Amino acid sequence: MDPERMVAAGVNTVRMAEFAWDCMEPKRGEFDFSLFDMTIERLGAAGIDTILCTPTAAPPRWLTQEHEEWMRVNSNGNRMTHGSRQHCCTNHPGFRAESERITEAMARHFASNPHVVGWQTDNELFCHIAECYCEACTERFRLWLRDKYRTIQALNCGWGARFWAQTYDAFDQILLPYHDRPTQPNPSHLMDYARFLSDAVCEFQRGQTKILSAAQPRWWLTHNGIFAHIDYWKFSEDLDFLGVDLYPGFVAHEAARYSWAALKCEETRAVSGTFIVPEQQAGAGGQRTFLHETPRPGQMRLWAWQTIAHGADGIFHFRWRTCRFGAEFYWNGILDHDNIPRRRYDEFAQEGAEISRIGSRILGTSLLVKAAVLSDFEQDEAHLTMQLGLPSPSHQRKLAYQELLERHLPIGIVNASDSFEGVDCLIIPSFVMMDEDLAARLRQFVENGGILFATARTATRDRNNHVISKTPPGLLSELFGITVEEFGKLSEDLLTLGDNIPAGAGYEILLPKSASVAARWNETSDSSPHPAPGQAAITLNRAGKGMAIYVGTYLSEENRAALIDVLLSHIPLIPLARASKLTEVTCRRGTNHRLIFALNHEPKETTITGLPVGMELLSGQTCDGTISLPGYGVAVIEPGNSFASQTE
Repeated sequence: MDPERMVAAGVNTVRMAEFAWDCMEPKRGEFDFSLFDMTIERLGAAGIDTILCTPTAAPPRWLTQEHEEWMRVNSNGNRMTHGSRQHCCTNHPGFRAESERITEAMARHFASNPHVVGWQTDNELFCHIAECYCEACTERFRLWLRDKYRTIQALNCGWGARFWAQTYDAFDQILLPYHDRPTQPNPSHLMDYARFLSDAVCEFQRGQTKILSAAQPRWWLTHNGIFAHIDYWKFSEDLDFLGVDLYPGFVAHEAARYSWAALKCEETRAVSGTFIVPEQQAGAGGQRTFLHETPRPGQMRLWAWQTIAHGADGIFHFRWRTCRFGAEFYWNGILDHDNIPRRRYDEFAQEGAEISRIGSRILGTSLLVKAAVLSDFEQDEAHLTMQLGLPSPSHQRKLAYQELLERHLPIGIVNASDSFEGVDCLIIPSFVMMDEDLAARLRQFVENGGILFATARTATRDRNNHVISKTPPGLLSELFGITVEEFGKLSEDLLTLGDNIPAGAGYEILLPKSASVAARWNETSDSSPHPAPGQAAITLNRAGKGMAIYVGTYLSEENRAALIDVLLSHIPLIPLARASKLTEVTCRRGTNHRLIFALNHEPKETTITGLPVGMELLSGQTCDGTISLPGYGVAVIEPGNSFASQTE
């Protein structure tokens, strides 16, 4: 009955086997793929393709019982035990060999199956745990360091190891960077450990992707992220595209869910271009200590269309039928435990019918991005090595993105390693680390006509995570036309700048060289002596055809609107529409057409104006520039040709 119901709901592909190692190999070397052969064939006969998952996130008990030493070790020295998932260390050579062995067996068995079209590697790598302190991790970290530095003298220099007598005589002396033993570890040691964690998990995945690609070149490969301590720019090099698992129910406040999910989509698109959603929330997800709110009527469909509005080219709702046992028996799917279709199935079928009807107009298009917030794995990790209680790049990235999203501008996330071509303005949120390559590309961006907007502490460290000796912003001083003469943290509400814009937890005193002053620091609220009042807080510097704006504080919830106003006063970005803050508007563009997505994240009806004239594809009705959407409603508008020139 399931294939028929799936087809009726518009399903064309399913995903399976991510935790099925013990089912496929109940005893070492005794493989049984019959359940999957039967299921894949039955689905295929109904016209439904399958993507399989390598089941390495949940190794079977016979394997872990044989090799307790393969289990992860936490920072307290406790070794993990069987009974959950992700308990085996992906850096242990023995477990890697076993992971590649089961991948090889699956790839060989399914290589000729015409209904298997792709694969997902593992499942949510680093979802629960990234750091491991086992012997295998220590040894592999030493090998990684030896490969990077070549000599122990170079490592000592790169880490500034003389501080606290941390110099090493050999790589074998180096341990993993434990926190608070008895105090803080070396920041450069931590930075390299973060890089190692990412490189190591990329290497683990590569062992699987090589096998799968060799077994059947027509298979496409993906993974379901996004989680901490992985440089997904590198990670995605071994994939055809990345995936992101989206559960808006993890966000407590309903009003904030849409920007959270939008940002997740953007972070994925930024490293992968096109992407899919291997897991989209279908019901109330719950485990032992929590239960999400059940999506309200219309929300499940809304969330699915939101991912498409941000560039997704495929969606898998998790899950089809709610499981009746195990740790996720309240992780609710399209169908409940009794397998009876109800409102969520009906909504799912509506979504499927709509995507089937207009999907061909969507495929081949990509998100229009004219204003971008830069993202960089290393900047986020560098902040974590020395947080100082100050706002992180990732936190400021979220605030800047949310502010521009709420203004219905063509906004996106761009990875710092990518091209900046086609983007009109870039926001770099406290990128502490800077090198010649990134500095040169930012300089070229501005000289070619772009607007660059940076916040405090930008370009103050090198790639070794050392503070630079040159006056900040170091390699970008000429571009911004300033030097930073002093910085510090602030007591709450002590300082404001310009028209009483709140300072975001810190201040910098800027000394203009070639820049002009756009805002100065005000007197302190308590009238106490302070060096900042009267000094430059925001500066503007013209370079070539563009402009570099420097803000001597951090983005915060309180100042984000005012600081983004400064940026937008220097760039003529046109909103895609006029609507409430809880209405989301994006544009996907192809070679010859544009699609405007309007999504109402409120439970009540809303009106959107300033839209292009064209056809609303879901209803088949003409759009005259104004549209009313019901609570959690969606519209997809294909404008006339005149709209294209407005969005270039």
